[in-house]
Amino acid sequence: MKSTAKAFAIFVGVIMVLSAFASFVMMGGNQNENVVVPSGNDSLQTFGVQGRLVEWDFEGLQDALQMSPESTVMAYWINLSASQNLTDAVAAALPDSLGLSYGNQIYSTKIETLAHVDFNGTWVEFHGIKPYLVGYNGLVVPYQDYMMIPAGTDYAIAYGKPSLFGTQDSVRSVIDVITGGQSAQSFTLIGDEQADLQVAALGSGGSGMPLSGGYKEFYLAVNAAKSQDQGFNLDARYLQPQASLSSKVGEIAAKNNLSYSTIGSEVEISGLVARENLQNVLMALLGP
Repeated sequence: MKSTAKAFAIFVGVIMVLSAFASFVMMGGNQNENVVVPSGNDSLQTFGVQGRLVEWDFEGLQDALQMSPESTVMAYWINLSASQNLTDAVAAALPDSLGLSYGNQIYSTKIETLAHVDFNGTWVEFHGIKPYLVGYNGLVVPYQDYMMIPAGTDYAIAYGKPSLFGTQDSVRSVIDVITGGQSAQSFTLIGDEQADLQVAALGSGGSGMPLSGGYKEFYLAVNAAKSQDQGFNLDARYLQPQASLSSKVGEIAAKNNLSYSTIGSEVEISGLVARENLQNVLMALLGP
């Protein structure tokens, strides 16, 4: 899941270079075109990208998984506008995400919702952004009528709702799903409910999964309380957890005043987490 240090270094360098010549290449040589559309009823065509645009519901993790390849082993979705405290805690608790690390530099508008998905030893990110006019002069890699615009030597962007971000190969894999390929279907704990943060993982993903994958399936949902001073409502569920993991989860629950229950082959902890303790709880649940 983690991007290599080399890839991150290259990306940072590319971002700096792009910022210097964005008006010439990415914006068609006209800085006046680099305008974020303020309307709440933006058309996807506002992007001004030739070819097909991604157009998919992006209200939660279930939507992201329906765009993700069948081999997906872990994914998360976050509403970056819900709470800065939640965003900071996620950035500390989960492996590197380019959207979280460089969200204000990748586009000319901020990322409002983000999903990160791992599959086949690679990853892709889905970025929910407001449409803004994109200009490009020949820097495009067409694939199945979608236009992938390179963001440096390692990454590419396919614009739309949401925009796809990743290596060309990983973006192609998602486009294959969008155009009729098999999507991720092994995640059974995710319902139709929405949350400010949703995380799902399969134990088959191995030791790189939260709590080292000691379960068949894991799902976490976190919502900011009506008043953020009240903290965050958290619910975490484990399907067929190993005995040692059940014990560890019980310890996490006891330490943080969360309820712990077992129903059949499923273990669940839930409750209210104080704002100042959220990062510690997420690091405990999402770490090795």
